[in-house]
Amino acid sequence: MKYLRIIGFCLLGILATQNVLAAKVYTWKDSKGVVHYGEHPPKDVKATLVKTRTGHSDPTPAPTTTAPTPTTTPANQTDAANNALASLKDPTRCAQARENLTILNSVARVKTQDANGNAVIMTEDDKAAQRQAMQAIINQACE
Repeated sequence: MKYLRIIGFCLLGILATQNVLAAKVYTWKDSKGVVHYGEHPPKDVKATLVKTRTGHSDPTPAPTTTAPTPTTTPANQTDAANNALASLKDPTRCAQARENLTILNSVARVKTQDANGNAVIMTEDDKAAQRQAMQAIINQACE
C-alpha cells in the first residue's frame, strides 16, 4: 500500500509539471524600468514572448562546402587558393567551434555518441583530441 502511494505521488508530480513546461512566458518593463516575467502580461504595456528551452535541442547540420576546381596556370592557382581560403571563413562555423571549445575546456562531463549510437561520456584524451580539432576549425574559419 505504501508503494502505491509513492507511485501515485510521482505520477501526480509528473502530470502537474507538464502544464508548467507548456506555459508561455512573457517579459515586460514597468514604468520604473523594472523587468518582469510572467504568464499573463498587463494589457497596458508592450510584452515580448520569451522563447523557452526544454533542454532538448535539434541537431545542427554540418555546413557543406564545395571544393574549388583546379586550374593549370600559376596565377589562376594563386587566385583559386585565395578564393578557397576566403570561402572557408565562415562566421557561423567559427562561432560554433568557439562555443564547442569553451565547453571542452570546462570541467563539465561531455556526452557524445559512439559508432553504435550509444551515448558515452568523453574521456580526457577524447576531449584533448576534440580541442585540437576545434582549434583547427577556429584557425580556418575565423577571421
